[in-house]
Amino acid sequence: MSEHDKLAKKDEIIISLLGRIAFRKDDVREIVTRKKQNPQNYINGYNACDGEHSVTNIAQIVGVKQPTLSPILAEWEEVGIIFDIGKQGGKFYRKLFPI
Repeated sequence: MSEHDKLAKKDEIIISLLGRIAFRKDDVREIVTRKKQNPQNYINGYNACDGEHSVTNIAQIVGVKQPTLSPILAEWEEVGIIFDIGKQGGKFYRKLFPI
């Protein structure tokens, strides 16, 4: 593992720990499912934010089109329950912790 990869992993651990201090699982679940017709699909989509699934992949998991999901992911990022990992080839998000 390169030094860059080690530093990135440490950063992700720190972000995850801080997220656990700021949010309880129920808080995250409420943010993810609020006003959603199919809340379980959005929970599945949130849990797919593992840094490996693109926005298009996550939209398929949720059962919506990418343009529908993009502003929702932007909102989740703004409130701090996911973060963009800066991977090339599109937007890839990582969740704080599974719900």
